Amino acid sequence: MGFLKKDSDFSSGEHFSVVSAECYFQGTLNVQGSLRVDGTLEGSVDNARHVIVGTEGKIVGDVTAEIVVCGGIIEGNVCADMLEVLSAASLHGDIRAKKMIVEEGGRIDGQCLIGGGETEPAEPKEEKEEAN
Repeated sequence: MGFLKKDSDFSSGEHFSVVSAECYFQGTLNVQGSLRVDGTLEGSVDNARHVIVGTEGKIVGDVTAEIVVCGGIIEGNVCADMLEVLSAASLHGDIRAKKMIVEEGGRIDGQCLIGGGETEPAEPKEEKEEAN
């Protein structure tokens, strides 16, 4: 929640990138630090430390990060250690996360795999066994 405040302190020395409200970006972003999206990003976000989608922000693509805070819209799959879906947010896609918080009013349309040490979804089990 603190990442969405206007007075958030980014002076920690960590690298961060911003797609501002006036921006539209298309392509894959490989972000080593933090990313804040207040505009529209059409493409995937890979290897980020933190991804923050502001209330007016939108990502159309998959997101892979340690921490994802969604206050706007994500249309794609999310893989994170921690996912926070805020009250005005909408997430359309499958989720894999170790931990997840969804505020009242936050919307999710997709399958969720939460918790455990697994980072990959389980493979579907075969119903038929081959005869020897």
